[in-house]
Amino acid sequence: MLAIGLALLLCSSDVRAQAAAPNGAWFGLTLPAAAASAPAVRVGTRPPRPVVRPPGDTALAEFNGDTLKADVQAIVQFARDSRERREVGGGQMWGRIAGFPSSDQTVEWAANQFRKAGIADVRIQPIAQDARSSLWLPLSWQVKLLADPAFGTGTTDLILESALPVGPSNITGGSLTAPLVYVGAASPAVLSHIDVKGKIAVQLIVPQGHLLFERGAVDSRSAEIMKRGAVGVFNLVRLPGNELSRDFSDCGNPCFNIGGRDGWFLEALLDRAMQAGAQRQVRVQIDLKTKTFRGLKAISAVAVIPGQSAEAIVLNAHVDGWFDGAGDNADGLAVLVALARYFAKPTNTPARTLVLVASAGHHTPGINGPRSFVAANPGLAKQAVMLVNIEHVAQRNFSPARTTSADGYREAVADSGEAPIAVGVTNNSPFLQELIDRGPSSHGVNFISERSTFQSGETGGWAELKVAKVSVMQAPPLYHTTGEVLDVISTPGLERIARFLAFFVSAVDRAPRERINP
Repeated sequence: MLAIGLALLLCSSDVRAQAAAPNGAWFGLTLPAAAASAPAVRVGTRPPRPVVRPPGDTALAEFNGDTLKADVQAIVQFARDSRERREVGGGQMWGRIAGFPSSDQTVEWAANQFRKAGIADVRIQPIAQDARSSLWLPLSWQVKLLADPAFGTGTTDLILESALPVGPSNITGGSLTAPLVYVGAASPAVLSHIDVKGKIAVQLIVPQGHLLFERGAVDSRSAEIMKRGAVGVFNLVRLPGNELSRDFSDCGNPCFNIGGRDGWFLEALLDRAMQAGAQRQVRVQIDLKTKTFRGLKAISAVAVIPGQSAEAIVLNAHVDGWFDGAGDNADGLAVLVALARYFAKPTNTPARTLVLVASAGHHTPGINGPRSFVAANPGLAKQAVMLVNIEHVAQRNFSPARTTSADGYREAVADSGEAPIAVGVTNNSPFLQELIDRGPSSHGVNFISERSTFQSGETGGWAELKVAKVSVMQAPPLYHTTGEVLDVISTPGLERIARFLAFFVSAVDRAPRERINP
């Protein structure tokens, strides 16, 4: 009986080995395309739905979608320039980063736009990084899958170009070679069956919208993985395209995010290697150089349009962003500039003083534009009746497309609208909520259907203002990725949200303070 069982086992092993026999390099799998070689989202020739203006609302040059889109392009260019001049390391990491020239140049551009709009009181205000804080950045890195004869004839080392280290990853000596082990969603029920000691654990992240929604789960699972003896963590971020995504932190040392197509390939490779009995040969070499920056300095721009009253409405948009940052937050800053142009006209001057802040430091620990504003402008801060934070407001919405690639990878395609926008009112003022409720019907903005009191991280910097704080913010999947490029910004969407915010601010300007802050 034992002999029969052994024979059946050997026969089964032979069949499995034949079924999984390599068919060309890397088991015959389709190799992932170079990172960002194709857009994350397909944007076809059909434009987004056009702007429908409310009755009596005339065309206004300052809210023209093409004008706003040109401003977004100008802001994006500051980030691209930072890459060209290798502002951080060799240029693998780029953006508009507070504490570096890219952020200052963006602020100076915004200040110049305020002046061109006719605002006389424009201030450039310095910000020094808190002495207790620091900014970790990767200077250069490479994640290389190491070839093995078991993977098929012609297999050569393969660089995962979408790999991006997250803070505060570091490797003693700058290089690490280790085997990979797949842990799926890394739930306790799964991890209890997997030996991760001495290996890099590969966990799957399937974002449900904004990557920030996954932070808690990713960080806690990664901590447990490292506690079990892993030497690192790879997060396979299942997003369209093959984008670099900069989110999560403290999730392993080292910890890397891997883009959608690279991750798809890596999952398939681990499956094939397991079928061929070659899972132990799947190894990776990581090279990483990083730097922790301290003592950084930045600037913010403040524009003041005096009203008949000293009471103030404060509008804020942060200038910094990772990578091109077209949606975070070039679109928000462009809308802020459009509002400055509109309210700077004598015919539109509000009764209350209007303060516009192009703030730095959203992504740099220890540099906080809102807190610095309050410290530098105590008089204006004391007179505030409302704060509006404009952050990620005009990215196009997209849906899964049919599978078009040979390896079965599902792509995404833009639809005719903008990604949903959440609007939080911290004091839940009925008056403010009612104005926001009118947005979808009056201006076509895609606000979510539920009222909220949420505040974004940027809004939190305004905590010292004990007044209504309104956060206007999209939470789309391409947040903090290289997929946030100009093409995913909706031209009519920019006009829609700019027109609505002009209406909203004007309505609040005419309202008694007790309705704004009941």
